[in-house]
Amino acid sequence: MTYLQILDAAALAVLAAQSGWIVMLYRRMGRLRVALDSAGDVIGQLDAASKRLDNSAGGIVQKVKDGIGEVDSKISACRKVAQELTAASRQAEEIAARLDQALRQNRKLQTARAAAPPRELAEPLGLAARLAGRHAPVLEMTPAALPPPDLAAERMAEMAVEQLLRAEAAPAELVLAPAPAPAERRVFRLTLD
Repeated sequence: MTYLQILDAAALAVLAAQSGWIVMLYRRMGRLRVALDSAGDVIGQLDAASKRLDNSAGGIVQKVKDGIGEVDSKISACRKVAQELTAASRQAEEIAARLDQALRQNRKLQTARAAAPPRELAEPLGLAARLAGRHAPVLEMTPAALPPPDLAAERMAEMAVEQLLRAEAAPAELVLAPAPAPAERRVFRLTLD
């Protein structure tokens, strides 16, 4: 074989190998096109899924923002209610203190009323009318009945009230006489403790 034949045979072998390689690459390119076509569908699905994910994430973010706003409004409403309840509690405590004070005063008054002698014993019948000047009792004020000048005015008033009460205890026919117009009007004030 000559050198040219060897070169031709080598060139033919290279061409055959190259054509085989081209056929093999062509088949691989066909498979790649099919894979890319199916990948395009997958990419479209992935794109749609990512959009849905973005939309759902946006919805979740919006719901979280709405929830936070609602919670904030409820917290502020609760704070207002807490302030109102605190004010109402203070007012209720003040009212309770006043009621307690009024109840204690009422109990003291009821105790004092229960301990006080009946009105009939403290003020015999007709005493108020006589003191007002409707009937003037006749009191015997002899010099012996007058208190000594060194006694205080209070003791004199006490003695006058004692004489008035003794006269009240006596029968009315014996003590009372037709009263002329009173020349001097006296008012006695008694304090019962």
